[in-house]
Amino acid sequence: MDPPAECDADEDLGRGVFSRRNRNRARKGNIDVSVFLESERAESISVDRMNHAPTDELVEWSWERARNRAPSRQFYGWAVLKVRDAAMNGRTVEATPTPQNRCHADIHLNVVGDERKHQQKGHAVELASHSRWLDVP
Repeated sequence: MDPPAECDADEDLGRGVFSRRNRNRARKGNIDVSVFLESERAESISVDRMNHAPTDELVEWSWERARNRAPSRQFYGWAVLKVRDAAMNGRTVEATPTPQNRCHADIHLNVVGDERKHQQKGHAVELASHSRWLDVP
């Protein structure tokens, strides 16, 4: 079944973690800011809507993303936060399903041009501070 078209404030969003270092830090209770950083050109941060698919399906999609990275990576788990926390300080959350992931969403920073470069780290710090770790089962 497809998830609802709109994201609910109580939904969990998962940001995939593909770094052993970030996984190790997260297991100790410290989600690294870099987990929520994208390239300066990116207008949004890609996440999974965790409440709308079985965990094994979410893991499968995440492993596929890991294999398709250049170079290919390993998938370790997710930094998870609520939509309501992701949507603070001018950010918005949009359901953006893809053919490969019906539970895909984007966190939009809603910052343009050079301002994105200057504000991106502050948003990443805030998103990381609201996150908790979820290991791959």
